[in-house]
Amino acid sequence: MTEIGLLEEMASAYEAWMPRKLREWYSPEELRELARKEMQPQAEHVGNAEFGEGFRDYVEELGGPDVADPLEWVNKRVEFTDGNWCVCGIRFLGMDPAKPFVSVAATSVPPELAALEPYAEQLHREYTAFGPLAIRFDLPDAPEGADVDQWVVAGLVSELREYPRRPQTARMQLVRAEPDEVVAYADRVLANVVKQNPDVAVWTETATLDQLHNCAETGSLRAIEIDGQRSGIIAAARDDAHGMRGFQVYEFLLDDHARGRGHAPAIMQLLCDELPAEDGDTLWGTIHAGNVPSIGNALAVGREKIAAHVWVGRRGEL
Repeated sequence: MTEIGLLEEMASAYEAWMPRKLREWYSPEELRELARKEMQPQAEHVGNAEFGEGFRDYVEELGGPDVADPLEWVNKRVEFTDGNWCVCGIRFLGMDPAKPFVSVAATSVPPELAALEPYAEQLHREYTAFGPLAIRFDLPDAPEGADVDQWVVAGLVSELREYPRRPQTARMQLVRAEPDEVVAYADRVLANVVKQNPDVAVWTETATLDQLHNCAETGSLRAIEIDGQRSGIIAAARDDAHGMRGFQVYEFLLDDHARGRGHAPAIMQLLCDELPAEDGDTLWGTIHAGNVPSIGNALAVGREKIAAHVWVGRRGEL
């Protein structure tokens, strides 16, 4: 199969897995183009030995598994025994070599959680050299009871801007910030959060300097002031992903004196005012399933849980 043929096949399969909400936001033509864009890098990594060598060498330096063949480290098309297929690859949660899993990018299997277990079992056998702890599918509209790693939450910026303003908004402002200064400040704030809740360190890390520069250039990078006092950082950058156009929230940290006071939804509304958004642009982010307060804050300003990274065939703690 040619690379173009593979991309079209993957895009068609991915489109069938796109969340219900996206079908309300985008036309069929837009959905297909967004599916192609999402699958392009995944298709380019299929059979790419040069990529596989680099990935293998990097993980081996971290103490990862000794699997010599670079083609075992790239995305590949796996044929299931019933005639269905998927394109998937080995990954490591947080780049921890002790936490390997298989990530499914696209599959002809219907997006039904109850039917995925047999396919997960075959993928465990396919990647036995890595000993994956689970298989991850990006499931639209995930049902209750799913073993979720992260939720994808999103809302149209145009709709989020129309939500009634929170009373505390009048006490807040977002002030332009410089990436180099933000890096150190964000590290200090997150360190304080982790002292109070060590589990946060498992799923949260501060944005990199390059990511913050991207926020400043394509979206918004702002210091949060409440009653004239610096109280945190919020940053978002243009990042069309998960089948959407829009902006990803890369950083949202509140200082000790500002947390737990219901400020987050109001700050998110102010961020929407700052973004250079066009029609059809979303504000989206990923939130760890264990971080319940953040999920509540995200939904409070109109964003919805539209998809989830779901573990299937779990065989260990991730």
